[in-house]
Amino acid sequence: MEFVNTITDKLSEQEWFQGLKGKWEELDPQSRSYLKVATFASAVILFLYLVFSSIWTVHGLKKDLADKTDLLNVIQNANEELRRLRESGAPQVAADVGGWNAYFETTATPLGIDKSMLTISTDKPGASSEVAKESLYDIGMKKVTIKQIIKYAYQLENGNRPVKLRNLTINTNADPEGYMDATLAISGFSLIPPPK
Repeated sequence: MEFVNTITDKLSEQEWFQGLKGKWEELDPQSRSYLKVATFASAVILFLYLVFSSIWTVHGLKKDLADKTDLLNVIQNANEELRRLRESGAPQVAADVGGWNAYFETTATPLGIDKSMLTISTDKPGASSEVAKESLYDIGMKKVTIKQIIKYAYQLENGNRPVKLRNLTINTNADPEGYMDATLAISGFSLIPPPK
């Protein structure tokens, strides 16, 4: 209580406080009651703003934490699946389709692209890690439409083998029928079985 009295005494000694007190005493009773209500309302609004602001911040942090936890779970599940595949000595992904050339051809056939329209280069080694080996291919396409090129690139990247489109070059050859030639630079990835 003595602490509060000390603060009150120090405040009453201040010149600005004396000025405010004089202005307060000059107000009529009705203005004083309006000022009290306005001050109380301002304090309540400020309090509510602080409370809702804190709740909103906590909500944002909880959502951020949930997103990061989900991402961490996805990464842990992927690592676990990769470890399981390495331990089981699983062969390449989708090995039942045959080699890469066969895979590129069978992906093209449902899109109306004949095998004779494709030229597939021999594979060149790409970057390798202890988990996967990268092979680089150039796939040439002759007399195809833009829709076939786009669908083929999409099917390769979203098929049942891990493939990445590195580059796409299109030559229209000024063909009045709308056919064109294209070259796709492709990376194909194969899992490396663990040593026994």
